[in-house]
Amino acid sequence: MTRPWAGALVLACIVAAVTAAPASARWYGSLMQGAPNVDYGCESALIMGPLGGVQLAPTNQVSCTYRHGGYLYSNRPTFIAPGSGRITAIRVRSGPNPAKLRLTILTGSSRVDTFSGRDLPGTYTCCTARFVGKPFRPRPNAVTTKRVNVKVVDVRDKRLRLRIHSSDGVALTAVGPGTVPLQVREDVGAFNSGIPITIGYWPFTQLGEPRSADGYSMTGIDLMFQWNFKRR
Repeated sequence: MTRPWAGALVLACIVAAVTAAPASARWYGSLMQGAPNVDYGCESALIMGPLGGVQLAPTNQVSCTYRHGGYLYSNRPTFIAPGSGRITAIRVRSGPNPAKLRLTILTGSSRVDTFSGRDLPGTYTCCTARFVGKPFRPRPNAVTTKRVNVKVVDVRDKRLRLRIHSSDGVALTAVGPGTVPLQVREDVGAFNSGIPITIGYWPFTQLGEPRSADGYSMTGIDLMFQWNFKRR
């Protein structure tokens, strides 16, 4: 699947979320408001169709990886780790027939302006899977919390005038039959302030496989997934 026209805006929102990450927060990711409401898994995806707007389309895949793209015009960190440390726990809000899930760490990079120290908008590239955890099946119609211990890194190269900022992000991979933990809102496909953004990859992102070009972004879809971060 191909990246839609909204991709540049999504990346700009992600970069803004990283630079403004609150130091006091522990749980990151979705606000987890409401419940998942999709009846499909990796075999389907919502896309912006050439005719008729948003529509459900077949992917012909049995696996996928989803990552949160933030909330439009919000600085809440939802995907990129706010520093180097460890993911100590994750939690997922599932529907009645959840698919098996695997914690996935994706790594990406952006260029940094030497003088301001901020990421340059539009330079973030993502993603390559650096870690894929063991599969687990969430409890149906419930929030499942799972303890993990996975290292994430945030590295800046200070030797260059336009430095490279490499950072890990936290995502979910679904494999096999069952539904994915997504909430589709009534304003799906819109650009209202605070609207959630989700990016999907079909099939799932395998270890060491660059996937910078085929992530599909859609507004109005919330990935019901949170992760607990402990700074190093």
